[in-house]
Amino acid sequence: MGRGKAALRREYEALKRGQPEGQERGRRLEGLVYELLESESLHPRRNTRPPGEEIDISFMDGHRHFLLEARWRARVSVGDVFAFRGKLEGKLTGTLGVFLYLGAEFSKGAIRALTWGKEINTVLFNEHDLDDALSPAHSFREVLDLKLRHAAHFGECHLPYMTLLESWRPR
Repeated sequence: MGRGKAALRREYEALKRGQPEGQERGRRLEGLVYELLESESLHPRRNTRPPGEEIDISFMDGHRHFLLEARWRARVSVGDVFAFRGKLEGKLTGTLGVFLYLGAEFSKGAIRALTWGKEINTVLFNEHDLDDALSPAHSFREVLDLKLRHAAHFGECHLPYMTLLESWRPR
């Protein structure tokens, strides 16, 4: 078994401080996310290379299949997400995507462009969502499940987990 959640959290904090830099930082992020998924028995696989593409991580939750793209850069374009969605469309019907982006934010208009009149097959995770997934009080699976439930009910592919948690609590 891999490192515990506390060790993963410490590494994540170092990555957020910019250590190391460049592509190594991205590789370390992928490794950290892989270990987190493995610790939650989500059966991850890294660096799958079907012809003409690369998939950072794939994983399973029950009978649901997921592809995960992890990006750490100053700018993530809508085109990056569309390219990722294209990878999903070439896979088994029902395969879902998790697009994890750190160091950048999408405008509300860009997020809406991803869902307006389209079938939603991708949920967006940001730095706050990964913070929550690495916290002792929550898990990646909890964050994912609530984001999927919200997307299924409201057709929105991204709201921060804590915002969703407050709105889904029984009143």
